[in-house]
Amino acid sequence: LIHLEVQSTIIFSNSNLHFEDVWVYIVWQDSFLQEEPIIDEQHRGVLATINTLHYYLQQGHGLEVLMPTIKICLSYMKFHAKTEEGILRAAEYPKLDHYIQHNKKIAEDFKQICREALLHKDPDLVLRFLRTWWQNHMALHEEITPSLIDNVGKFCRIE
Repeated sequence: LIHLEVQSTIIFSNSNLHFEDVWVYIVWQDSFLQEEPIIDEQHRGVLATINTLHYYLQQGHGLEVLMPTIKICLSYMKFHAKTEEGILRAAEYPKLDHYIQHNKKIAEDFKQICREALLHKDPDLVLRFLRTWWQNHMALHEEITPSLIDNVGKFCRIE
């Protein structure tokens, strides 16, 4: 994979996927599995929400009408990060503070992208952000999944 910097967000390019490609649904693949049921279910849920947003945009609905769906995407991203944070905290993950700050920045960046998309009437900004977020999140799991698998069930608190 080649890493490209775009607006402080890393995107990936390989022979199968380029940032400039026409948006396509993110179809669940076994390669997304993290071997942890709660994480996998949340991943499936966020992809379903992202794909639903894309579907309604394809049908001609504007972002203004779809703001509840966009808010669901943001909420899903936040509570998924909290789930992972709880597991990583129990694992005494050494980069936990960075993980937390990274997720706060993602939420703020997403809100900003949504504002820009509404202002410029450009829903592709939102879809591109979400696709890039997913790609980056899967790349992050290459590092954090061992801690998630080894420590699931050892957390109960979400702060």
